[in-house]
Amino acid sequence: MNGMIQAVQEAPELLVSNTDAIKFADIDLRTQSANCFNGWLNHNEGTAQFTILAGGIYEIDFNTNITSATTGVVGLALFADGVQINGTEVDTTIATANNWENMSFNKKLRVCTRGSVTLTVRSVPTISIAGVSTATQIPSVKNANISIERLA
Repeated sequence: MNGMIQAVQEAPELLVSNTDAIKFADIDLRTQSANCFNGWLNHNEGTAQFTILAGGIYEIDFNTNITSATTGVVGLALFADGVQINGTEVDTTIATANNWENMSFNKKLRVCTRGSVTLTVRSVPTISIAGVSTATQIPSVKNANISIERLA
């Protein structure tokens, strides 16, 4: 292992909009190499951004419970510098308002040598269902957990 961080947002967090990012309140685990002081990662507790400062291969694991105050579709995805990363969108339909569902994704990501990238997990504003674009609801999340591990 070449270093990792695991951050959580345990308490329920109502996102501001259906494009808002999850803010991670606490860092559960952080190896020394994943420190912003001479390390490969910059993240401050209570913020949504994880900035990878060094090239390499990284594995991102994400899991959360999600709901909405209204019925409808909610979705989350991993974004790199504001652009949604393919293969990370997770959606669910909230059939009963305020009922919690679970969603997760896993993604391996290459950051170019001498490159950097800022990652966020945020709500996806529209979902395509059978070719029809559908606006998502504003979600609440709890027990959110993200880990970023440098593989190489």
